[in-house]
Amino acid sequence: MRNKYAVITGFMGHIQDRFATYGVPRDFEEMVRAASTVKGCSGLEVVYPQQVQDPVKAKQILDNYGMGVAAMNVNVKGEPKWAYGSINSPDPKIRAEAVKYMKTGLDYAAELGCGKVTIAFLNDGADYPFELDFIRAFNDAVECVREAAADRPDVKLSLEYKLSEPRIHGLLGNAGKMAYLCEKVGLDNVGVTLDTDHALQALEVMSDSLAFLGTTGRLFHVHVNDNYRNWDWDMVPGTVNFWEFVEFCIYLKKLGYSEWITADVFPQRHDAVRIMEKTFEWMDYMFDLADAVIADGKLFDMMNNGCDAFETMDYVRGFLR
Repeated sequence: MRNKYAVITGFMGHIQDRFATYGVPRDFEEMVRAASTVKGCSGLEVVYPQQVQDPVKAKQILDNYGMGVAAMNVNVKGEPKWAYGSINSPDPKIRAEAVKYMKTGLDYAAELGCGKVTIAFLNDGADYPFELDFIRAFNDAVECVREAAADRPDVKLSLEYKLSEPRIHGLLGNAGKMAYLCEKVGLDNVGVTLDTDHALQALEVMSDSLAFLGTTGRLFHVHVNDNYRNWDWDMVPGTVNFWEFVEFCIYLKKLGYSEWITADVFPQRHDAVRIMEKTFEWMDYMFDLADAVIADGKLFDMMNNGCDAFETMDYVRGFLR
């Protein structure tokens, strides 16, 4: 298997945006079955509590269709109780509930054999000035993550950052702030999920954020998708920011990233199986380019020895086919 590609379970079923609904209503087994027909897909990032309440039963279903588990995705954003935050909620009972969800997810990840939880605190933040005590909120976030992660040091807890949505201002909105939170937590099993859409939305250079997280030992998981930098559109990677994705693939190779790569792509008006296949097809094409560039062995020497941007870009362009 060249790359370990996965899809998020929910994207294989009924989905909706602010105005319309898409897809086909499916239960967990039906979503697993649909994912198993995606060419290039060998696993799923399964979601607690919406899709997985019994890890033993879920593992049996996944095994029946020959699907691995990329991660246990813990959802602390989709229920009404999370409307005012999870780990930054001013209500200690809600924060305790978020910690409980994380601990359950860590236990389930161990039972499923994937050893990793991904989680995005998307309701943690603020919409208006004077709405959130940012000092209290950040400190509570650190304490909540520390309490959960310390419960299962054998399982990785990978934290996904996002600039906005549904909160207008996300408390943990960029790679640097999330990495700093990990340092404050101070546990080796706490790291960061780099979602390429979120990096673009935050006006980051994807490869810079990737290199930063990778060289600091905090890169735990990767979601791939694309957008126009104005919203988290979850498009097929490389269809908008092609050159940046080629560079991103080069850095994934240079960093030796060998974990799962999850397609966090919103099918919308397209057939879910086809859109996921296109995701992996585009990723493979860009990885082929990355492999060729790395095998030739000149790019980083050129960058580090005075070549200008157009010399290096023309050099990489020469590998297109």
